[in-house]
Amino acid sequence: MSLAALSTGVLVTGVGAPPGLGTLRSLRRADPDLVLVAADINPLAGGLYEPGTQRAILPSAADPDAYRKAVRALCEARGLDIVIPGSEAEVAALAPVARAWSEAGLRVPVAEPDVIAFGIDKGLLLDRVRQVGLPHPQTLQPSSETELARWDGGFPCVVKPRTSRGARGVSYPANAGELVAIWRETAAEHGPCVVQQLIPGGADTVYTIGSLWNRGDLVVSTLHRKLQTNPPSGGVAVAGETVDDPGLMAAGIAVLQASGPWHGLAAVELKRPTKGAPPYLLEINPRMWGFGYLMTLAGLNVPALLVRMLAGREHLSGHIPSTFPPYAPTRMVRTWQDIEIPPTEETRA
Repeated sequence: MSLAALSTGVLVTGVGAPPGLGTLRSLRRADPDLVLVAADINPLAGGLYEPGTQRAILPSAADPDAYRKAVRALCEARGLDIVIPGSEAEVAALAPVARAWSEAGLRVPVAEPDVIAFGIDKGLLLDRVRQVGLPHPQTLQPSSETELARWDGGFPCVVKPRTSRGARGVSYPANAGELVAIWRETAAEHGPCVVQQLIPGGADTVYTIGSLWNRGDLVVSTLHRKLQTNPPSGGVAVAGETVDDPGLMAAGIAVLQASGPWHGLAAVELKRPTKGAPPYLLEINPRMWGFGYLMTLAGLNVPALLVRMLAGREHLSGHIPSTFPPYAPTRMVRTWQDIEIPPTEETRA
């Protein structure tokens, strides 16, 4: 059965960034007849102008009530029955209402708020994995500047906000003096911070385990690694490749099982400095991962599987490859794409 027969239409948000844009392109590739509405807070987000899609502007999820009201109104006006949020902030805003909306016919595949918190707050996640004995970098969560004297994990180390995205606010103090100065500055700008052991290795030592869950049951999982990021020290991946490594896959799924039950999409980032070394947890992203489209190119269209899952597990039958892993060796690089967009009233004048 086609996706268009299983859904009246899908709202994909955050289409100015790779997770939302990759989701949008994957769904369009799976079924050109599926109604797709691309949404973002930025009217110049590239994904708003993807061929074959409608577009909409949403308010920032920083105001959860206004965001939820706008999403609900948009879905009712356009006859949509699925929402796939593309950012952590949007996932967090929708989590408190997701189950009620889904029961009322507007399906929002995100986990409960207490589970989503593990993907928002790095400190909370590190506490949980420490409790269950999973590998993680040595970590200090100081509540005051004086507690920095307890750091004994060596230098350089890593200072990062507990709730940052990507490489925002991440620094690498080289000594105790720099640690104090950087911690003070980062905490003032971003709020509570963690201090962590620096795990050696470049972008190609960072692996992402992507996964699709149905109320705590794992539907499918994927594994890829970064080949290059922008900036090179860590950030948005611009090149990557699929990976077949059952040990790494199991390590990532163990983190998700320890923090679940998950519903919908979730991804774990691990860093393994050398082959044979233990993989260390970096973070969970409670949404589609940035290189989700890589898996679509490799033969496993996870957003399409998500739509099928929401229509009922029976609609997944025959759509997940029987091979392991269920995708082919594939590499991908992101490039600029120039898209002409409609003029505004001001430019017409």
